[in-house]
Amino acid sequence: MRITFRSLQMEDMALLVRWQSQPHVARWWQEPADLESITARYAAVVRRTEPAEAFIIELDELPIGLIQRYRHRDHPAWDRAVGVPGAVGIDYYIGEPTHLGRGLGSTAIAAFATDTLQHYPDVDCVVAVPQQKNAASWRSLEEAGFVRVWSGILDSDDPSDEGPAFVYRLGRGKNG
Repeated sequence: MRITFRSLQMEDMALLVRWQSQPHVARWWQEPADLESITARYAAVVRRTEPAEAFIIELDELPIGLIQRYRHRDHPAWDRAVGVPGAVGIDYYIGEPTHLGRGLGSTAIAAFATDTLQHYPDVDCVVAVPQQKNAASWRSLEEAGFVRVWSGILDSDDPSDEGPAFVYRLGRGKNG
């Protein structure tokens, strides 16, 4: 079992439509899941005209999910809402229902966080902000070594951030 990441491509948009239409993703990833909306959302990321980076999570070269990263400083409102300085944020999901509950999320998150800290040597930590009710997500973060550092309601206008959330952090070194 080998988890790898490849850059999101325009050819992946139909795959994102399928995944983001899955009930286990749509419940938390509250964005329109039609081809036009997803293409509009991710085209700038694929073209690298937006500072975020998105990747397809692959298991033995089979696409199973999406993971993305972005410097908080490039998104000042989000940076203020989360309140963790020097961070790179990540968002993720396993889109293929047959691959849920197998520990692949935590494996992918851990590998991606390590890669992110290597890719951005000037940042202090990797941060994720799951909804409190999304136990699968925050358990995956904990299994990947992240530590919960905050609990509450974020000041965000994104519908995906509505309701109580947790902030998880993974820093450099032993005490992260």
